[in-house]
Amino acid sequence: MTDQRKRARLREILGDPKGAIAPGVTDGLFARLAQDCGYPAVHLSGNAIHKSFCLPDRNVLTVTQIAQRAAQISEATDIPLIVDGGPACIEEHALAQSVKLYERAGAAAIRFEDNLLNEYGGAAEELTIAPFSLMLDRIKTALDARADSALVLIARCDARPKESLAQVQERLAAYAEAGADAVGVQLSDLEEFRQIGAAAHAPLVGLWPRAKMTAPEFFAMGYRIGLIPSSVSLAAVAAAREMLLVLKEAGSEREYFAKVKDLPAIEQWFRRIGHERE
Repeated sequence: MTDQRKRARLREILGDPKGAIAPGVTDGLFARLAQDCGYPAVHLSGNAIHKSFCLPDRNVLTVTQIAQRAAQISEATDIPLIVDGGPACIEEHALAQSVKLYERAGAAAIRFEDNLLNEYGGAAEELTIAPFSLMLDRIKTALDARADSALVLIARCDARPKESLAQVQERLAAYAEAGADAVGVQLSDLEEFRQIGAAAHAPLVGLWPRAKMTAPEFFAMGYRIGLIPSSVSLAAVAAAREMLLVLKEAGSEREYFAKVKDLPAIEQWFRRIGHERE
């Protein structure tokens, strides 16, 4: 599937009230696995890709490094890829270059936020939220930088720890009016999720409180895409760790694989990877 078709497909997903989950992936193998498990899109999570390099999620990786991984994922799959651009850069020139790189890498969407330090989850006083004018300028810069108008730009608001819900709603409306194709928000309160969902000015993309509600419940509130940044990586680490400990203790991994459900199908899928286009 061409990059243009993937972007068109993502726009179809954003318009579908049924909603969709986009698992976070770090490379082509896990992206293909998500595709073959029936997911309609994947997400190159900033947290997950930093963990794959054994680095903290603090914008340590360069845009070029992330774009290279995005290109690998895009080449390996036929579903849309949402790239977490992080604060991708506050400077106008850096943001424009980021959009161009991610677009050339095959991204269907680029997500960037108004939290300039990308340190959401820390103390409120540690957040540095972009002034309205700066974030609106960044959206305009991103719009001007994209060559394909179908490339989806997602503007996320992290301001709730420092601003009222009404101010967050004002920001989201302004981001949509400035041209963002979709918006996202970081929240913790269920009632606030509902209020944001009921008054959305653009399709909503983001994480949901998975301990408190299912994906269908989240989508019923008006959200279109639910992101799961690191669950695939965590599950992979858990499984690999168990196998390695069994191997170390028993001198063979047979005991571990004997307990794996559907192992023959998994082995067949694994052997087939990379040979489909020969």
